[in-house]
Amino acid sequence: MLKKSRNVAWFLVCIVLGTIFILPFLWIISTSLMSTEQIVKYPPELFPSPFTLRSFEYIFKSGNFFTYLKNSSIITVLNILGTLISTTLVAYGFAKYEAPLKSLWFAILMSTMMVPYFVTIIPLYNIYAKLKLINTFVPLVLPNMLAGSAFSIFLLLQFFKTFPAEIEEAARIDGCSELKILNNIVLPNTKAVLFVVAIFMFAWTWNDYFGPVIFLNDQNKYTLAVGLVFLNSSISGYKDALDQGPVMAMALLSVLPIIILYACFQKYFIKGIVDSGLKG
Repeated sequence: MLKKSRNVAWFLVCIVLGTIFILPFLWIISTSLMSTEQIVKYPPELFPSPFTLRSFEYIFKSGNFFTYLKNSSIITVLNILGTLISTTLVAYGFAKYEAPLKSLWFAILMSTMMVPYFVTIIPLYNIYAKLKLINTFVPLVLPNMLAGSAFSIFLLLQFFKTFPAEIEEAARIDGCSELKILNNIVLPNTKAVLFVVAIFMFAWTWNDYFGPVIFLNDQNKYTLAVGLVFLNSSISGYKDALDQGPVMAMALLSVLPIIILYACFQKYFIKGIVDSGLKG
């Protein structure tokens, strides 16, 4: 009886917490479908009545939504591909091969996770400015193409350490090269963990505001995150300064890809976390 009561209590707690977390998302949906009069009305209304698509029409016709979407997609895809290729090679090397001062180099690599990105932004900006790479996508893509994600390396390393060395030794005896072992034997068994790395990188890059706003100064190169803030700052000229309908509509379209991706591949995401050894 006591156990059943505890289960009911936890179930109620989960419902309350779930409601708290989902309310902002529901508010975004509701506001994006409201008219200007409903949005500025006091006391505020929770549900649009009647609902209207005028906010979506505004961002499609008056804004650069599709330009922002294209830029975000390009940067995100390049970051994901660069991260998967570079961090896989680095993590596999640390997991399977011996080298002088290997532990020291790995400790230095992991310590970079404790250095805030904001601390390095000034020297990075100076370097890219001297290379004349400001206002290009290169500063937003190059670090991850060079295995700049220490967390991704750590995640993959945990899995590679658990991969049976006997299978690799058998492949070497059969004449397989090291690259062929990695590509044909190890990686096919690493799909779930690679998917987790891709999901994390997708979420980080897609939502990144600080990097693009620092390195990009051309509106036609803005990402969705920067474009959303730009839209919010310019919305005062649209009927009413309090009208947040277009902003909410763009925010909704910006967050939908992450929600859909996680909802469709939740099983693989959880499996990848378990396979990597990062269990709570």
